Amino acid sequence: MERLKKLNIELKKYLEETSVQLTEDLIHLLNGENISYVDHKGKSDIKAFYFEYEYEYLNIVFWGVDRKGNIATNTVSLPTNKVGSIEKNGDWNALIPEKIWNIVSDFQDHYEGDDFDDILDEYDDEKYKLFEQWFFDCWKKASEQTKIKMDAYFSIHDTYFRTDLNTLKMINEDEIAQRYQP
Repeated sequence: MERLKKLNIELKKYLEETSVQLTEDLIHLLNGENISYVDHKGKSDIKAFYFEYEYEYLNIVFWGVDRKGNIATNTVSLPTNKVGSIEKNGDWNALIPEKIWNIVSDFQDHYEGDDFDDILDEYDDEKYKLFEQWFFDCWKKASEQTKIKMDAYFSIHDTYFRTDLNTLKMINEDEIAQRYQP
């Protein structure tokens, strides 16, 4: 377990190194830059931002929606540059560093103790708490720097519940849809 705790310390350090890049990316999005719109839509059509991440690899994607909840942009992968996560072989493209991924994968493949689930749950809980807090902090900095208030939601991929980035409270898809009803 101690080895997995050290991995979360490494992950936190890596995320801190990546904070500047993610904050820059979020500033660009808030300013309507680096966004490719669909169906003849534009910046003024965007009513909310969505950010989702993959459970395993922590890769983040962004898209914007219009007031009806229809997708109004193409997706953007964030951060746009994954500083330091690309290993020497150049094949790794996940946000989580390959070294961390490999150690956890090896643990899952070879650990045989009765406490396997407890150890992995504790590791994952801390990892996701660190990851989410990192994203929230970057969002807050970007919002403060741009002085732009935008409805925005953050969640794990394909979930019914999301975190409202303006309040940091959980909200479900139905509650979000109600916000945009005429």
